[in-house]
Amino acid sequence: MQISDETIIEEFFDRDEKAIADIDSKYGNLCRCISYNILHNDADTEECVNSAYMNVWNAIPPTRPKSLKAYLCEVVRNAAFAVFRANKSYSETQIYFLELADLLPDEAGPEAELESRTLIAYVNQFLETRKALNRKVFVLRYYYNLSVKDIALRLGIKEATVKTKLFRTREELKKFLLGKGYNV
Repeated sequence: MQISDETIIEEFFDRDEKAIADIDSKYGNLCRCISYNILHNDADTEECVNSAYMNVWNAIPPTRPKSLKAYLCEVVRNAAFAVFRANKSYSETQIYFLELADLLPDEAGPEAELESRTLIAYVNQFLETRKALNRKVFVLRYYYNLSVKDIALRLGIKEATVKTKLFRTREELKKFLLGKGYNV
């Protein structure tokens, strides 16, 4: 039987080091998959996941995430992108992360945090208006960092269809964000 997210969160609040082992047992493979899909390097992936666990340890408490899985995935993605940006060595398979670079704030701090939260809310609002397949393609590419080929295989569609859907969705997202007063 797997331990519940609520129990793991309580372990964090109790400062019980078992929380790290439990979160790794439950979500370690997912974290490594997300990190590896960004970094394509085993050593960087492992370091990134460990760093993410430390960040979660430092954030809980006082933070009490509504969804531990979503919170952890976001922390892992942020840690992996930080390593990715620091490496500055973009391979052909990694270059697609730069497709949305114009939309992402570059700085840290309270203003950037607010801008980031606003952007996330706008992107979520935009995605709610898209057809299910377009939403899946977008999320698989930009959240789970899958390649066009992997998305096509997973969804049973052609790679050209994936590329077209991504291009059109990015263009529609830019228009949507401009309409919301967001500078892209």
